[in-house]
Amino acid sequence: MNSFRKNTIFLVIALLFGACFLPTSIGIFSDETLELVKNYDLLNTGNNGSEYWALLVAVGVYADDPQQDRPLMLEEVDDLYDLLIQSDIWSEEHIKVIKGKDATVSNIISGFRWLDKMEDDDDFSLVFITTHGSPIGFDIPPFDEEDGTDEMLTSYWGFAYPLSFLWDDEINFLLNRLESQGVCLIVDSCYAGGFNDPPNWNSLDILPFQKREITISSEEYIKGFIEDVGAQGRVVLMASREDQLSYSGGFAPYVIDGLRKYADSNNDKVVTAEEVFYYTEPRTHRQNPTMYDGYEGDLPIFYLPDSTKNSENEEIGDFKLKIGSSSENSTFCGFIKDAENEDPIENALINVRGRDENWEIFENETYSNLNGFYSLNVPPGRCTVTVYADGYCGDQVRGIEIDENEVFWINFSLYPRPTENSVVCGYITDEETENPINNANVELFWQGEYDQFYFNNTISDFSGFYSMDVAAGEIDLEIEANGYFHEDLEEIIVQDYETLWFNFSLDARPVENSIVSGYITDKETGNPINNVRIEFEWVDITSGNEYENETYTDSSGFYTINIAPGEIYHDIRSWEYYYYNPYRLDGKENEILWMNLSLEEETIQIEFAKPLQAFYVNNKRIIPYNKVRIIGNIDIEAYVYEGWFGEGEVDRVEFYIDGILKETIFSEPYIWTWSERKIGKHTIKVTAYDLEGNSVSKEIEVRKFL
Repeated sequence: MNSFRKNTIFLVIALLFGACFLPTSIGIFSDETLELVKNYDLLNTGNNGSEYWALLVAVGVYADDPQQDRPLMLEEVDDLYDLLIQSDIWSEEHIKVIKGKDATVSNIISGFRWLDKMEDDDDFSLVFITTHGSPIGFDIPPFDEEDGTDEMLTSYWGFAYPLSFLWDDEINFLLNRLESQGVCLIVDSCYAGGFNDPPNWNSLDILPFQKREITISSEEYIKGFIEDVGAQGRVVLMASREDQLSYSGGFAPYVIDGLRKYADSNNDKVVTAEEVFYYTEPRTHRQNPTMYDGYEGDLPIFYLPDSTKNSENEEIGDFKLKIGSSSENSTFCGFIKDAENEDPIENALINVRGRDENWEIFENETYSNLNGFYSLNVPPGRCTVTVYADGYCGDQVRGIEIDENEVFWINFSLYPRPTENSVVCGYITDEETENPINNANVELFWQGEYDQFYFNNTISDFSGFYSMDVAAGEIDLEIEANGYFHEDLEEIIVQDYETLWFNFSLDARPVENSIVSGYITDKETGNPINNVRIEFEWVDITSGNEYENETYTDSSGFYTINIAPGEIYHDIRSWEYYYYNPYRLDGKENEILWMNLSLEEETIQIEFAKPLQAFYVNNKRIIPYNKVRIIGNIDIEAYVYEGWFGEGEVDRVEFYIDGILKETIFSEPYIWTWSERKIGKHTIKVTAYDLEGNSVSKEIEVRKFL
């Protein structure tokens, strides 16, 4: 998501003076890319029918910047691979997976090269790429971007070396080399909508000295490009619009669900790229997937096996809980005062809600004293602070990062509630019967010009009528009633002395005659896990209705819950646990869906932040390399974290050379300087211990020259 705009001048210079001479590890038309044009040998795999080939790329981890790591990318590419090989048209030998530290620019281009050699004009090719994406900030030749900027995908080295990326034109060029009759590209990244370029280059001239207008059509390109490239049909599925962020876990799981069977809208046992998009698009929240479809008809990419694995009665993926809790050793404090006369406000309620460093949700609150002062302890993490006081509008500050043992001062000035001289009213009825709905809850959120806000509530009477006084400003309305889906209206403008009528017709919830039951146990001990919260969400894409039910495990680890039949998703939460599984289940009418989960307790994890696979001289990295080479002294640096969900509580980190303990570090940063003269091959090991005595280690083989 980093735009790298500070490197724009360097990149322009590189382009003008011969981008093709940059090292292969830098993603500007490397020698390997150009070799595809100069020495293109077609490896014909035969004409005995269509074959399916796939290149699956997930970066997920990033050199020098572990805060950018997205382990869900690695899990999702594994899930996609596991799914593909269940189908008769896919085999392990026809799928290349590049992920993690191996996802360098040169390796990804080599993956395209492998795909280019293996497929022929009878075949179908699938390319899946998930990583951070960003606009470059300008249009690299051939100047084909209407918005004036190309988009790029970050490689493993992308945050350490800002030019280590692939961009949309380069990927388009690599795809153009494929002869396959059908090609599906899936891009799961921010700004993915920029990767929809059709084949439209009539020249390999990437270094023009003046901007030229691109007028060639796709048809003209196909006729005029390199003679041995056939008329390729291509479908591109993109996680977001060209100007939009994409969120981890927000796109790929729906793509995988679609391929599993749910996108097969015509029930012909063939899942096409177009069906996957039409399944995924309405289910994706916070971003808008897009599609470029240049394939005549529908592009098949998955044939359902006779007996689909991972059905709704089986576990899907690795079910794991992240263990840990944080101490409340950080402090929020400050003063609450009247915004108009600056008098202190006593008994104001201060609420802090957020996620700690273990990704656990926490919530604390306190009240201001006679002087308007408040103070409360919280765990370190990211949170929102909200203040309420009688007779005043509320105030809120979001996205505050508070560190361990930090004292964070934040003062609030509250505005008195405005005069409520307007009215909002209306009737609430049943959508189907048109009967009035009694005791429906109506909540009103008001916001003024200085972002001050307040809430009003009322309920409907026996005739379904409701009425509330409100001040001039902007309001949202939300209606809830037992047995019905909620309705809401947003961004309503209210003037002084105005009466606004809003009637609501609510859809009744479906009958909850589907049951989900199961046991949750510890994977290592087999013991039941008590008091784990299981939440199920029911979704109807057609109507847009959805609702949630929740339950808890008992002392035997057992849970059972009623929910409506249909499309459901689940989540597991408790004070000590965090659980993530994004895949769809189906509840069936008057049937029990059994879902037994054996959960593995995860301890802390450790990775090398330094050295990485590179060449080092006197503690400085010179260039990425396929092995670790060291000249002189070097700082050995370990990074300790507990996966995607936050850091664990670390007791110490030990550093070993060839099995001999050299140093023990008890606090961050976990760095030890290796200054011995030890020429030859050696093994560096780092071991981290948590407060409970659990340990985890990582080793790396290096060659030292001095």
